[in-house]
Amino acid sequence: MIKIPSLKEVKARIISFCKRALFLSSAKPKGSMALEGSLALPIFLFFMMTVLLSLEAVRFQSNMQEALHQAGNQRAVSEYQVRYLGEERSDVYGQVYEYLDSQLFPYLCVAEGERGITLEDLSQSEEGGRIEITAEYGMKPFIGWLPIGRIRIKDRFVSHSWIGYSKADNQHEKEEDTYVYVTRTGTKYHLAHDCIYLRVGLQAVSYERIPSLRNESGGRYHACQRCRPVKGGMVYITGNGNSFHGRADCSALKRTVYMIPLKEAGGYGACSKCAG
Repeated sequence: MIKIPSLKEVKARIISFCKRALFLSSAKPKGSMALEGSLALPIFLFFMMTVLLSLEAVRFQSNMQEALHQAGNQRAVSEYQVRYLGEERSDVYGQVYEYLDSQLFPYLCVAEGERGITLEDLSQSEEGGRIEITAEYGMKPFIGWLPIGRIRIKDRFVSHSWIGYSKADNQHEKEEDTYVYVTRTGTKYHLAHDCIYLRVGLQAVSYERIPSLRNESGGRYHACQRCRPVKGGMVYITGNGNSFHGRADCSALKRTVYMIPLKEAGGYGACSKCAG
C-alpha cells in the first residue's frame, strides 16, 4: 500500500524549503559584504599613499631643478673668477646638496636616499664654455616588492660661463673705476682678492679636544652636516665657526667673496692690510 502525502503536507514542505533557501540567501550577502569591505580599505589606503608619494616626487624634482639652477649660475660666474682673478672654482656638488638638505624630508621618495643621487659636472672650462650639470636618481614605490619596475629621472642644467663685460658697452662708466672685494658679513673692503683677511683661518685639532674647545663667541663646536666627520683623528675648526669638519676642503669652509665698484662700497671701511 502506497501512502500519498496530502496537499497540506506538500504545502508545508514547500514552505519549509523556501524558508531555508531564503535564510541561506540572506546570510550569503553579509559574508560577501564583510569580505569586500576588508579588501576595499587596504586598496583605498594603497591608492592614497601612492598619490601622496607621487606628489612628493614632483616636489623633490622641483627642488632638484632649483638646486641645479643655483649651482649652475654660481659655476658660470666662478669660471670668470678662476680665469681672471685666480680664485677657486665653485663646489657644484656641495651647493646642490646644501640646498636639498635645507628642505624638509628632502630624500623621502628617492630610492636609496641621498646615496641614490648621481651628480655629474660636464662643464667645459674654456672661455665662454658650456656649463652643464646633470642629476640622475630613482623614485621608489610605496611598496618596494611590487613588480611595477623602476622610475628613473634625469634633470639637467645647461648654460654658458660668464666672460665678463666690456666697459665700452656702458656709456656711464668711467675708465678710472676701481673694484674692491667684500664678504657677506664683513665690514671692510679689500683691494686684493688674496688678502689674508679674506682667507678662512683653519686650525687642525684632535677629535678628543672638541668637547673642551670654544669658538670666539664662547659656543661649542658641532659636527658639520656636509662632510660628516668621523669620531676620531684630526678635525678642522675656525675661530668664528660653530662646526668641526673632517676635511680641510669642506665646502662649508669656503668664504663667498663679492667684487663691487669702489663707489658702491660706502658702507665698508678700508682694510688695514691691503687698502690702508
